[in-house]
Amino acid sequence: MPTNVTPEYKKAEEAYRSAKTTDEKIERLEDMISLLPKHKGTDHLYADLKRRLAKLKKEMESSGKKSGGGPLMDIAREGAARLILVGPPNSGKSSILDALTNAHPEVGDYPFTTTQMQPGMAPFLDIQFQLIDCPPVTDYYMPPHLLGLTRAADAVLLVADLSRDTLLEETGAVIQAFENRHVRLVKERDSDDRDLIRARILANKMDDGEAPERLELLREMIGARLEILPLSCARGGNVSGIPEMLFRWLEVVRVYTKIPGQKPDMDHPYTVFAGETVNDICALVHRDFLDNLKFARLWRGSDEPITVSRHEEVKDGDILELHI
Repeated sequence: MPTNVTPEYKKAEEAYRSAKTTDEKIERLEDMISLLPKHKGTDHLYADLKRRLAKLKKEMESSGKKSGGGPLMDIAREGAARLILVGPPNSGKSSILDALTNAHPEVGDYPFTTTQMQPGMAPFLDIQFQLIDCPPVTDYYMPPHLLGLTRAADAVLLVADLSRDTLLEETGAVIQAFENRHVRLVKERDSDDRDLIRARILANKMDDGEAPERLELLREMIGARLEILPLSCARGGNVSGIPEMLFRWLEVVRVYTKIPGQKPDMDHPYTVFAGETVNDICALVHRDFLDNLKFARLWRGSDEPITVSRHEEVKDGDILELHI
């Protein structure tokens, strides 16, 4: 093995050697490949890792299982958006999930209470957001499937612990753990680069006596890069305001539909994001509308509809009547 691989790569290699199941070995090999420095000295190692990965995936397929499955594949995507809760041990991710959703995760004052992905649905107005609590991230450990999960999500919520003197080191370690795997947490995506993940920081435990001072330090370190929302699960704080923040930050658009001659269904909107069109709504309703739409009638703040094409950009509160 080349001598100039990173310490993170060496840790991933140790994790691979300790892996027990084929699925875990696949996950750890993918981690090693993502952490391997890219230069001529690592070409042979890269090829060897790819061969080993292909062999393991073939073994997985021949056994009738799906590689990369695990907890991620068991969580169906629901709601207006999917948000991933990440953070260091004991930062309060599970408490936030418990406060906002109908999920009942195990909550404890000891590290690594969360051992698997835990989803829950957070209601807001007439929609819901899917929040997924994940096992802790440290400078030496990232949960299996987390990279794939975050890339497929709409955003990440990084939970920071304002009660700890190690706040900056632990929060920085989470951010660095992603960057070591070529994933950057950013305020807003300015391209379609799948390695750029929208993120905000939930600065938890604002009820701690020294939290205001630590919050200022966190803002100095990260405030220019990521938005920070202070909160406290212990005293309620503004935890209940998170769903509204998500609605506005992600620019969720609710569109209601109606059948010709009937009243619109105002209880179950379809949801897209700002900038999407009637065509995107058609794809959600039924493929027949996507393939055969002739026109749509649109009600927008008026009793009188207008006729629009599939290219019309939809706005929050629009009512659509689709015609084929």
